[in-house]
Amino acid sequence: MINIPITKILFLDIETVGGCPDYESCQRFSPEIANQFDNYFNWFLKRFTEDEGLTKDDIFKKRAALVPEFAKIVCVSMAFVMDNGDIKKQTFSGDDEKELLLQVRNLLDRCHKLDFYLCGHNLKNFDIPMLAKRMIINGIMPSKLLPSYDTKPWEVKAIDTKEIWQYGAYSSIGSLDLMCSCLDIPTPKDGEVTGDKVHISYWEKQMIKEISEYCEKDVVVLVDAIKKLKALQ
Repeated sequence: MINIPITKILFLDIETVGGCPDYESCQRFSPEIANQFDNYFNWFLKRFTEDEGLTKDDIFKKRAALVPEFAKIVCVSMAFVMDNGDIKKQTFSGDDEKELLLQVRNLLDRCHKLDFYLCGHNLKNFDIPMLAKRMIINGIMPSKLLPSYDTKPWEVKAIDTKEIWQYGAYSSIGSLDLMCSCLDIPTPKDGEVTGDKVHISYWEKQMIKEISEYCEKDVVVLVDAIKKLKALQ
């Protein structure tokens, strides 16, 4: 199913938050971004119909992290499998997004030269565009390992486990937790930080260490999933 050697795969996961703690602070410190959030507010309501009735501030806290233009990357975890089977992990996290992204790009560039493939869950629709856009917004040229608008389909070096699991049925459900549950791969459920609480955990509780640990666990789960898929008879 996956012919790429596991030692040539860079597993990746990122954690994002809204670019400001709340809508009011966005108005104060980034008025142009707040104005754009106003312009796209109806888009958020149509995209996330379950949020109907929530305030603009609630939706900012809940959904801004999902859109690169309104988000901030606070953690990027990466891992690769060594020749002896050990997993080597590296996590970049912190408040200075530009410095974080410069370190991430340096590692991506090294992996690009070594002919690595990226691997993540919903990688093509979330992690890659989020990383690339946030790099551009921070004045950084994205790594060549990140496919762009002119990358030919056969040149894309990205393994998206969500695409693998959906098997062509793009309307089907396919979360990482669901896939791993079906494959009998343990997913860590302990800890205060979960995907929907990262924004609050970062802005209100300064839990960057716990966010980093949560992100690292997802990367390890990705490694386990690829190992399981590669072992199919």
